[in-house]
Amino acid sequence: MDQEYANVQGKNDVLDKSIMHLHTKTKAIRDDILNHASQQKTIEKSSANLNKQTVIAYENIGKKEVEIENYANEISRVKLDNLNTTTQNDVLQKKLDDLDAELKEKERDV
Repeated sequence: MDQEYANVQGKNDVLDKSIMHLHTKTKAIRDDILNHASQQKTIEKSSANLNKQTVIAYENIGKKEVEIENYANEISRVKLDNLNTTTQNDVLQKKLDDLDAELKEKERDV
């Protein structure tokens, strides 16, 4: 009976050791799962932040393109105004020359 008790006790000890070993491995696997979940969450947050930064960058690029286009339009308007002013000055100069010539002719007549 003692021998059978010792045999059952030995099997019980082996079973307890197996249970403890299994518990240790299970805990290690749970910890590994938690670490991977944490890393995945961190990667997702980083990805979301990167997407937000990309959207902001594209919005800023769009705003700068609009500014550049506005400046280009303003430069074109100034060039056009300059050409119109030059043409108007030439017309006025011709008119002045014609009036001077007419004045000189009338002075000679007088």
